[in-house]
Amino acid sequence: MLGDVCIYVVGKDEYDELALTEVINVIISSVKDACQKTPTERLFLDKYGKVCLCLDEIVWKGMLENTDKSRIRRLIRLKPPTDF
Repeated sequence: MLGDVCIYVVGKDEYDELALTEVINVIISSVKDACQKTPTERLFLDKYGKVCLCLDEIVWKGMLENTDKSRIRRLIRLKPPTDF
């Protein structure tokens, strides 16, 4: 649980518990940064575009891509959030 938001991470093969722990920590940190604090359901929905950009930089096509928080922050600045 992250505020009012529940996040699940599932993996198989090379994504064991240690890898998933790293992924969930990066996701939690990135979502907090995107929302600028621990998200409520309303805040999460307001920042949905930015949260999706963060998640897209962390996991792409089902594969772990980035776990470096500063790199993720830098990459999402390059892309404008779109309305979903």
